[in-house]
Amino acid sequence: MFNSARVRHLATAAAAHYAVIFAGIFAPVGDAASRIHMTGTFADNFMQWDSQWFVDIARYGYLLPLAVQRTFIPTGNVVPFTPAFKGAAFLPGLPVVVRILGPILALVLVNLLFLCALALMYRIVEHERPARAFPTVLLFAVGPCAVIFSSLYTESFTLFAVLLIMYGLQNPTSSRRYWIACAGACMATAFHDLGAFAALFAIRLFRLRMPVRGLFFLACLALVPACYEWYLWSHFHTPFALLTAEDSWHRHWSAPLANALEAIVGGQFTSITAITLAVACLVACQAYVALRCDFRLWAKPGQGIVCSLETCLWMSAILFLGLCANMPHNPLESVLRFYAILWPASLPVARWPQADRATPTFWLALISFAATATLGSALFSHGWFFQ
Repeated sequence: MFNSARVRHLATAAAAHYAVIFAGIFAPVGDAASRIHMTGTFADNFMQWDSQWFVDIARYGYLLPLAVQRTFIPTGNVVPFTPAFKGAAFLPGLPVVVRILGPILALVLVNLLFLCALALMYRIVEHERPARAFPTVLLFAVGPCAVIFSSLYTESFTLFAVLLIMYGLQNPTSSRRYWIACAGACMATAFHDLGAFAALFAIRLFRLRMPVRGLFFLACLALVPACYEWYLWSHFHTPFALLTAEDSWHRHWSAPLANALEAIVGGQFTSITAITLAVACLVACQAYVALRCDFRLWAKPGQGIVCSLETCLWMSAILFLGLCANMPHNPLESVLRFYAILWPASLPVARWPQADRATPTFWLALISFAATATLGSALFSHGWFFQ
């Protein structure tokens, strides 16, 4: 992992990532009335919006006192919360981390995990597409949601978990690699609902005629949700507490692309909308490439995971979810965050025609991503809604 080319490439990607974030933080943008001041330190730039939920759940549990609920009014929440356990829509992984480490150390951990994720992403791509390792990591590091991966949010945890799974399943006949994949499975469903889609990677184990390992992998995915469901049942006496809490956020589901059409008709088609649909196209392209590379019933040991049936299904499922998600007044709200963890979407434009030169398409994508990431960082760090 530490040869000079890798270190140089990863250092460049990390530097680019923090360059766009700090450019946004120090941009001449006024603070919103909803800006949150949790610690009174520079770290508050990375603790806005949903970060408040994670910190307060860590402090008070899922039933927040009314005085604490009132602090959520500037971000558009109505109090008292209905249901009272509205925060149960947030899985317990990050609140537990904040409870143990405190907000600032938890933020440090988020950033360390993101850097580890970049290194793991590089290793995975290098194994299968050596020439695309650096451009893929660089594109992802300055992706439109860059600030989210360095903020007190769950995306870095979910990304790292998926990368552990993919790294492990590159060689699942190795016991060590298999247990790495299982560790990723336990982590994936502890932090965000999207982690549940990692269950599609179990197909690789069944295609390799390893059903016992496949079933155990699924059991690892189910472990934390089962414990969380038991907690919700014991405290709120309903098996539907999580679904009830999620319904209180007013998201509804429509036909695919209806959200994009509503955004256009309703005058909500913004630069972020355009970037969201552009990323959706990249996801669809890479899912198609993955399917073309691997459409057989049975897999072979040592077969690549980046362009595989499992990765195609994982990306397609989240793509479909994002195309059907719909929020009042801003139909595509948070869809870009859904797509943020779909890191293979960078591969279609991560091409080097020669050893020392990138394509014009790559530079266009890099500049577009970096510009959007800077805008997103400026909005988020000053307390405005990211999208």
